[in-house]
Amino acid sequence: MGYIDLSGPGTATSRLRSAAVPVRFGGCAGLFNAAEATAPASDSAVLLVSPWGFEEMCLRKFHCEIGEALAAKGIACLRFDLPGTGDSADPAGDASLAGWRASVTAAAAELKRLSGARSVILAGHGLGATLALDAADGIDDVAGLALLAPVTSGRSYLRETALWWKMVAADLYLDPAADDGGGLSIAGLVLPAGITAELRNLKAAELRLARPLPVLLVGRSAAAGDEELATQLQAAGCPVERLVYEGYEALKTNPMRSRSPAAVIEGLAGWARMIAPNRAPGRTVATCREAGLAGDGFRETGIRFGDHGRLSGTLCEPAGPRRGASVLIVGTGYDRASGWGRMGVKTARGLAGRGIASLRFDAAGVGDSPPCPGDPDQVLYAPCIDRDVAAAVAELVRRVPGPTVLSGRCSGGYHAFRAALREPSCRGVVSVNSYAYVWDPDVDFNEALAGVARPLRDYSQRALNPKTFKRLMAGEVDVRRAGLNIARQIGRGIAGRFGPRIAALVHRNRLRADIENDFRRLQADGRLAALVYGDDDPGLEQFRMVFGHGGERLKHYPNVVRVSLGDSDHNVTSAEAQDRVIATIGDMALRVG
Repeated sequence: MGYIDLSGPGTATSRLRSAAVPVRFGGCAGLFNAAEATAPASDSAVLLVSPWGFEEMCLRKFHCEIGEALAAKGIACLRFDLPGTGDSADPAGDASLAGWRASVTAAAAELKRLSGARSVILAGHGLGATLALDAADGIDDVAGLALLAPVTSGRSYLRETALWWKMVAADLYLDPAADDGGGLSIAGLVLPAGITAELRNLKAAELRLARPLPVLLVGRSAAAGDEELATQLQAAGCPVERLVYEGYEALKTNPMRSRSPAAVIEGLAGWARMIAPNRAPGRTVATCREAGLAGDGFRETGIRFGDHGRLSGTLCEPAGPRRGASVLIVGTGYDRASGWGRMGVKTARGLAGRGIASLRFDAAGVGDSPPCPGDPDQVLYAPCIDRDVAAAVAELVRRVPGPTVLSGRCSGGYHAFRAALREPSCRGVVSVNSYAYVWDPDVDFNEALAGVARPLRDYSQRALNPKTFKRLMAGEVDVRRAGLNIARQIGRGIAGRFGPRIAALVHRNRLRADIENDFRRLQADGRLAALVYGDDDPGLEQFRMVFGHGGERLKHYPNVVRVSLGDSDHNVTSAEAQDRVIATIGDMALRVG
């Protein structure tokens, strides 16, 4: 194991910013930003407590930027995943708010150990803010509280989160009912039943502090609960600073479109610097090993790699003997590496149970990996992702010598496929619901992102829905775009069935030739490919262009198989579809290894 010196800046060079240092404690996975040496060192450090669910996915990059802003002001920062979420281990028993509060206490102790700070400032977002407030009395040397959009009513939170998810699901072309498992379930993430029951009894009047502390309340303009909490804390003697949460709704709607509110980041960092005393000379900080976490059949190590340790990832290895090829899990869009519905975590730990090692990581500008100078603001399908995939393959082979299998969903499947063509170690690729194998230069990315066509069956179902009719009459349905999408779907179906004669009339023929050449290269190199799709997935266009509407031309490519996910949604939310994907990846890794 290599040692990581936490006393240096660790967050910036003249060109690149390093990723935060991975840490593990009490079964929790965290990331630590050391205070930059160029700023006056603070004797307080900030603990960021995450919200739950899809909200946490949307805010991941935001929290990364908060950590960097605090470090630049000389304030160390630790952010972590609650038990049973993100990259943390699942709790041994039933999850509870008490267990989550205990993890906040453990994280505060770890932060003081890592940073050498005498006190901590607790900062949280959403449900994380409520946990921070609830845990504050049980933590020694708390210097202040930063509460961003805190949950002040458990019943309202559960009701509003469920309604909010229905709107988000519609924006992402998902069926929110598919997540309904009898409790609060969002994006494949289920809020534990015990915590759901406890939250129903949460009221603002119960959110108290035993001693007055400085408070920064970043509130939503129309949230009565924020006002009530501020008044309550002020009455208890707490000096409360107020900051309007500009951009809150847009931030938590979609990781692909969210933009971090710079005013909130700067306001939080400035407030923390104001209340935090400077550190006395001679205080030391910790040096730690690469962070490890063990579970049922697996052991994981949080790592930084690439130039200046700019990329953040997790190496997952089997607890027992290793078998087969190792697997690189390429991330999707702006989702953090743990994945939609923790799919990245489930895949890695499921593979480890079969003896297969894997690496999951965030590309630059995604999740916990800071952006690279010169990269575009929109990195999806960009060459810079290919650069980072190459760095991840090199790191995986360095740590686990031998053949590799590359896997990914949607844009991750595209980049995995492109890397499979050039990486010598790669013996197979599993591409799930990939929109493309070759990016069509005639397609405008932003237009494609905004108007990805829904499957025809989805349009027909919605057209028969009375709610759709009401939205249509109210002018809430984009009829022109829907009509164009239906026309495209019909056109694609015709082109897939009647083949080259129609495709030759348009530039699709050239694109098809490029894709065919790439699949021939895979075949010539003896590399396997599993193309995994839901039966109505919008990404099937290029598949049908090359292999026919029903895959009849697959017979010319004996190294390629089509795997059906049935009626799975594009994000592979259902447990059944996830299991099928994980099994396909594992089978290939064992076959080629």
